[in-house]
Amino acid sequence: MIAFVGYGNYMSTSASLHAQICPLACCLFLGPASGLLATELVLEKVPPLTVEQAPAYPQNLARYYLGAKVEAAPQSQPIADLQLSSKSEDTNTAEAALLCDDPTVGYALPSGGTTLLISFVRIENIDSIFFLNRGAKGDVKIAISSAKLPVDSPQWHDVSQQELTSDAVKAKIGPSEAKYVRLTFDVKEPGRIAGFGVYCTATVSDFTMARPRKVNVQEKPASFRLISYSSTDLHAKARALYVSSGDDLKQANNMIDGQPATTFTFAPTDVVPTAIIDLGKDTTLRRISALYSSRAGSIDFFVLQSLPGSRREITAENAPKTVHFDDSAVVDLKPVGSVVDDGTGRAAIDFPETTGRYIMLKWNPKEQQDTPFSVAEVATFGENQPTSLLAAKIASPSREGIASEGKAVEEGFKELRGGKEMPEEGPPGEGPPPNLPAPPPFTFVPEIVPVSPD
Repeated sequence: MIAFVGYGNYMSTSASLHAQICPLACCLFLGPASGLLATELVLEKVPPLTVEQAPAYPQNLARYYLGAKVEAAPQSQPIADLQLSSKSEDTNTAEAALLCDDPTVGYALPSGGTTLLISFVRIENIDSIFFLNRGAKGDVKIAISSAKLPVDSPQWHDVSQQELTSDAVKAKIGPSEAKYVRLTFDVKEPGRIAGFGVYCTATVSDFTMARPRKVNVQEKPASFRLISYSSTDLHAKARALYVSSGDDLKQANNMIDGQPATTFTFAPTDVVPTAIIDLGKDTTLRRISALYSSRAGSIDFFVLQSLPGSRREITAENAPKTVHFDDSAVVDLKPVGSVVDDGTGRAAIDFPETTGRYIMLKWNPKEQQDTPFSVAEVATFGENQPTSLLAAKIASPSREGIASEGKAVEEGFKELRGGKEMPEEGPPGEGPPPNLPAPPPFTFVPEIVPVSPD
C-alpha cells in the first residue's frame, strides 16, 4: 500500500500532529514536481508477454525503417524541413513525421483538399488505419491499390469514407492486400494529425522474427534520424516491466505497442502513476516523448542503468513481483527532464546523451481526481541502431550481424513460449539425409554374339 499526505497541510500541522503521522509517513514517496510528500514507492511486476497476446499487437507498416514512403499533394515538404516537437508544442509541416516513431510530432492539415499517398516495399495484408486528429474538421476517403496508379485514377479501390472525428480516426479496411494507400482529406477547419499507422494482421512472427530494415536513416537529416526509430519498440526487445497500479497489468505493454488507440489505465486511487520500461540492453538516449490523458501537474523522465536496490539486470523473466523505492533511493534518482502538462496530453523532452537500460516515467498530478489516468504511448530515441533490425544497404551481412539477429529471434521466441498455451517444440523440419543402402556388387557379364560360319 502507498499512502500520501498533502505537502501544504503537512507543513501547517502542529508538532503533536506531526508526531502522530510520522509512522504513516515512512511508506510515502516524494513527488518533487507535484508537491506530494512520501518516502516509498511500490511498483508491481508486469506479466511477460504470451502467444495469446500477439493478435493485440499488430505491426505498424507505415514506417520509414520498414521501407514505407509518403507523398503529399498538392504540396509536399522535404524531409529536411521536419521539425521536432518541444515539450508540448508541435509546429512541424513536413509529412515525413507521419512515418516516424515520435507520436508527439504531427502534420498540419490545411483547409481544402490534401492527399497523402503511402507506399510499401511489397504488397502487404492490411487490416486497419489509425491516426490522431487535433482539431481538423471535414472528412477523409481511403483507397488502396496493389499497382502504382496516378493519384486521380478511377482504378483505386475505395475502402472507407468517414468524418474526421475529434481525438482519433480509425478505419477497418481489411484484411486486404495492397501496396499503396491513398488518403484524400476534405478539410473545412484546419488542424493536425499525428500517431499515424497502417497496421497489418498481427502474427507471432512479428515478435519472433523482426522485419528487416529497408532504409538507411544515417543518410537523412539529423532531426529525422533521431525520431525515425523508437527504442521502446514492443516488436523488438522492449517490455513494460513495472507499474504502480492497474486493474489488468498485462495491458501495460499497450504503452509501447506503437498504437495510440490502445492505452494502459492506472487505478483511480493512484496519486503518482509510475511506469518502468526495460529496453533490453544499455541504450544511449537523447529524447523521450509520451502521449497520455491530460491532467494538471507534471511528468518526470528518468533513464536508469539499474533499478534501485538491485545488483543484477532485471528482466521480465527474473523480476521480483514488486520493487520498493525507499527514501534513500528516491533521493538518488535524478530525472533527465520534466514537463509541465499544459492540457495537451503530450510531452517531449530532449536532454544530453544518457545511457541506461530502464526508462521510468512518473506523473505528478496537482490534485487527486476520481477519473482514471491512462497512457497511450511512450517513445525513446537516441543514435543507437535498432538491435533487432537488419542494417540497410549491406551486400553481404557479417557473421557477427547474423549471429546477433539469430540470438534476438531466439530470445523473443523463448519469451513468447512463456504462455500456457504455447505448444512444445517439434522435431526439426530438416536434418542430415538418411544413410543410403550399400550399392550391390558390380559383376561384369560378357555378351557372346553368335557368328555364322563362313
